[in-house]
Amino acid sequence: MTQKLTILGAILLVIGVLVGVGIGYVLKPAAPPSGAYTTTVTQTITQTVKESATATPAAGEIKITVWASGSPVDVTRVNNIEAAAEILNKMLEAAGVNVRVVVEKRYFRSDYMEKLTAAFAAGEAPDIIAMKNLATLADGGYIIPLDDYVKKYWILLEDVHPSLWNAVKYKGKIWGIPQDTEARPLYFRKDVLRALGWTEDEINTLPEKIRKSEVTLLDLIEVAREAMDKGLVKWGFYHRPNFGGTPFIIFYYQYGGIMQDPETGKLVLVKSAMLKMLQLLYKMAQESKVLPPDMIGTSWRKIHSDFVNGRVFFWFGGTWHWSEWQKVPYHEKLGNVTESWLRENVGFALVPAPESGLSPMTLSSPYIYYVTSQSKHPELAFLLIALATSAPLDAKHAVDSSHLPVRQVTVDHPYYQKSEYLKEVAYMLSYTSYEPIHPKYDAYKNAWIAAITKVEKGELTPEEALNEMVNTLKTELGDQIIIK
Repeated sequence: MTQKLTILGAILLVIGVLVGVGIGYVLKPAAPPSGAYTTTVTQTITQTVKESATATPAAGEIKITVWASGSPVDVTRVNNIEAAAEILNKMLEAAGVNVRVVVEKRYFRSDYMEKLTAAFAAGEAPDIIAMKNLATLADGGYIIPLDDYVKKYWILLEDVHPSLWNAVKYKGKIWGIPQDTEARPLYFRKDVLRALGWTEDEINTLPEKIRKSEVTLLDLIEVAREAMDKGLVKWGFYHRPNFGGTPFIIFYYQYGGIMQDPETGKLVLVKSAMLKMLQLLYKMAQESKVLPPDMIGTSWRKIHSDFVNGRVFFWFGGTWHWSEWQKVPYHEKLGNVTESWLRENVGFALVPAPESGLSPMTLSSPYIYYVTSQSKHPELAFLLIALATSAPLDAKHAVDSSHLPVRQVTVDHPYYQKSEYLKEVAYMLSYTSYEPIHPKYDAYKNAWIAAITKVEKGELTPEEALNEMVNTLKTELGDQIIIK
């Protein structure tokens, strides 16, 4: 067995190095997170296999369960763990180790957290989960910190985008590995702009003018109103039907808001920025009337169908929607639309500056792989995560779901290079922002979406909605919220 494990260690060293640099590409190693160190893959993975082999029958199986959720095109979150197990099993077979890793996967479109909570209560939690909610999971004891594993296997992780480590750190510890990231563009209908008399040059240069703040959201509201008055679209704008970064957090940040105090970790509400954000939504829904007043609660299918079928001019969406429109039959005549159809009819840009003097922006909210506290094989689960986010599988998830990769070297992978869209939106990460990590962030979001709903429906003025929001947050969050 010792000889087999030595062979296995050598194989994994070679594979690990290849995975780490994206198979054939050279990458300057990134600096590890603070306190991390590097040891040899031979030593570390050999020890892991020794421990698993000791606890597993010679001809047995090790079952690893993975759960994830997301849109219809995000199923690679579980499929890539399965693919990682296949890679590992080939290594085990080549080394003559008669043990196989078997992956059991479940993918959810709704009620994910409820099912996860029930599984934990029954002692039947999966080994790996892919989701957000870091603070809730960490404080609730659902997941384990991964600092020691990150140190041991840093050679397999050194090309993760450095900024993404901030998205998986909480209370001084690393709790997960980034699974994907994205940007939140403003999509627009090119065919509607043509019908308004815009030239192809004017249409093609719109994203750059937005990037330079030469075109603001106030400008586009006027264009949307013109298109509605001429009967070209039913609505000028749609945004998501529930709380999210697009466009709510983005507007708030653009007006100078912050959401978390860097020193205390407490949540923050800047009243002046929040008021301007609510006033902007009020203008869109109640004054210019380019946004439906009952936008909150609209079904996702209606949103996508209305935009893809040209009934809506502008859509505050995500990069992954580009892929979703090609895989889900939203178009009433064409079904799944093609890349060429999208190129002809749909454009994308940063979320514009709300008004002159402000800046365009986007937001990223990475999905994260975690190892659960009930996993019987936590180190093996971690290794599968490392393999599942390697350049080839990272590229597959990014391209197939229109997300941005978590590995720096993935952009050079041939599979990623075939996506012109992803190469074109990559610049948006230079304008991105993030949500806070706090265990009571849900209370903040609930109070915020309640304010948005009432403002857009005209039930409260922005000032009234802000006062109600502040009072709610003071009651529910106490000293965990700073009101400025």
